[in-house]
Amino acid sequence: MREVCFCGRSGEIEDREPVLTDKARWVLRCPSEACGHLDDLSWLSEEASLLVWGEARRRREGCSREAA
Repeated sequence: MREVCFCGRSGEIEDREPVLTDKARWVLRCPSEACGHLDDLSWLSEEASLLVWGEARRRREGCSREAA
């Protein structure tokens, strides 16, 4: 799923950083250090948002392993 962030970054939404907010909500953060915009995925169904968040987590974990 392609998207464009407020900062102008474009890419797959699954390439964003999965984070847990202080209100215990799972969101995706823009990977641009200058931006950090949070997307709560509330525009998706619960099932779809969990699938997108899970894929973002898998991609982030894959990048962490490759860097190690």
